[in-house]
Amino acid sequence: MDLDDVLPRPEHVTRQARWIAAPPAAVWSALHAVRLSELPVTLVLSAARYLPVVLSGGGSGQLHDRPFLDALPIPLLASDEPTSVVFGGALEAWKLSGGDSGPELDAGSFRRFTQRGWVKAAMDFRLTPQRGGTELSSETRVMSTDAEVRRRFDRYWRLIRPGSTAIRWEVLTAVELKATGRL
Repeated sequence: MDLDDVLPRPEHVTRQARWIAAPPAAVWSALHAVRLSELPVTLVLSAARYLPVVLSGGGSGQLHDRPFLDALPIPLLASDEPTSVVFGGALEAWKLSGGDSGPELDAGSFRRFTQRGWVKAAMDFRLTPQRGGTELSSETRVMSTDAEVRRRFDRYWRLIRPGSTAIRWEVLTAVELKATGRL
């Protein structure tokens, strides 16, 4: 499964990739082993993002140390070891409170989901054997379910996109360091 299977026509896309001098199995293990405590930029940006949620009385467990992939705000849709993991869910990310919990969706229902008032967010990590190592890439796609949500999310995206990109680069770097034995 890939992102085209779940969110083929996004409004927003970011993609980062890094070549790692390690086989896919080592990169896969490292990707699943990277913990939030190994990602200082991610922790700071996540703390800033979740501060309004915590102050409003919710989300106090969002930032405890755990594997990065377990801390994502969208659920796992598919995992194909050692090739890819795909996450996706409906969010109200632009709301200071973090919004309501989205409906539980499997990959098929996520693709078909059109209920107004949500953004559909999907993200993957893809491992591709290349030049004696592995290219690890991450792509994030977002699509709004209606015009008003798109206007709201567009403003939010302009604000958080640089941080989202920084988080992804930090994760790719941490995976490289862990997969090559330097972390």
